[in-house]
Amino acid sequence: MRRVLVPMLVALVAANLASDVLRAEDGDEVRVSTLVRGDTDTTVVINPSVRARVELFDPDTHVDAEYTADIWTSASIDIRTAATVAVTEQRDELNAGIDRRIEDFTLRGGYRFSSENDYEAHGGMISGALDLADHNSTLELRLTAEGDRVGRSGDELFSRPLTVLGGRFGYTQVIDPQMLVQVAYELGHAEGFQSSPYRFVGVGGDGRCGGTAMLCVPETHPSVRTRHAFVVRGRRAFDDQLSLHLDYRFYVDDWGLYANTAALQLNWMHDEDGLFALRYRLHQQGAAAFYRSTYPEPSGTLRFVTRDRELSPLWTHRVALSYERGVPLGDAGPRLRIAAALGGTAILYEDFVGLSEVFAIDGTLSLGVEL
Repeated sequence: MRRVLVPMLVALVAANLASDVLRAEDGDEVRVSTLVRGDTDTTVVINPSVRARVELFDPDTHVDAEYTADIWTSASIDIRTAATVAVTEQRDELNAGIDRRIEDFTLRGGYRFSSENDYEAHGGMISGALDLADHNSTLELRLTAEGDRVGRSGDELFSRPLTVLGGRFGYTQVIDPQMLVQVAYELGHAEGFQSSPYRFVGVGGDGRCGGTAMLCVPETHPSVRTRHAFVVRGRRAFDDQLSLHLDYRFYVDDWGLYANTAALQLNWMHDEDGLFALRYRLHQQGAAAFYRSTYPEPSGTLRFVTRDRELSPLWTHRVALSYERGVPLGDAGPRLRIAAALGGTAILYEDFVGLSEVFAIDGTLSLGVEL
């Protein structure tokens, strides 16, 4: 219990110490942040990042770059059931982009590189957004492509490709000065290795490789997956102080998994410099068609098997409260921005051997200066 509570307390006290160190009036910005998260499944994540966005040539062209590290330590149920010891790993990611506004049209291109000891990814993105009807309507199209290489630590001969293509089409409409709505459709298609090279599935017995399973086999997922998502968002301001955000997303794929996600956020600006926000998010999903909590001893060959809890039926509840305030540092000088948030997440697994629930606590403290 102490090993579980200590990371959670660290996440609560030290989490997400952030600093917006530069945000000039012309849109230039440099931001530094760090996130720390702990949960009851003995996993701690530390996520520092730095981002810069600056004008290039003229006010209609900007470039940006962001570096993010993802450092995590875990002895979660996935690791324990594979009969392996706790692990610590780091992922480094670099994003770069350029955007150009040409009257009512904005064109953007981007590149992403991600690397860790057993995974490497290269991705590109291009998007276009068109403002219509005096900026009351916006059409947006985004296309993405990614080529990944999946490895396995300690095995130089293990290398598997994964290609991911995606697209998103969105339409945003201003209803009146107090309300806007957005609808979007997202499509994703992946081909290649989509299993974990470290997860093994117990066949027979209690389904655990470290338990009474008759044998253990490598996790095997289908090599092709097509995803669809439909999104609806609404924003409504009731007066100068109170506003409401509503989001809903329906997801389905050809692995037989479906999901519903809804979010509600209530904002209260109690004065011109102070903002409270209360957010609740609900996620519910079914299981992939080939998912089983336990696989009985087969009489023939099993085609697909998995120990991925993200493919099991589950519910997620998240509540977060945040406060942000701007403090003038002079009559016409820079402003200090202070933001703090406290959140909690509960994940309830309906049919996963060895784990029925996970609770996580995260805290945020952000300090920034606007010039």
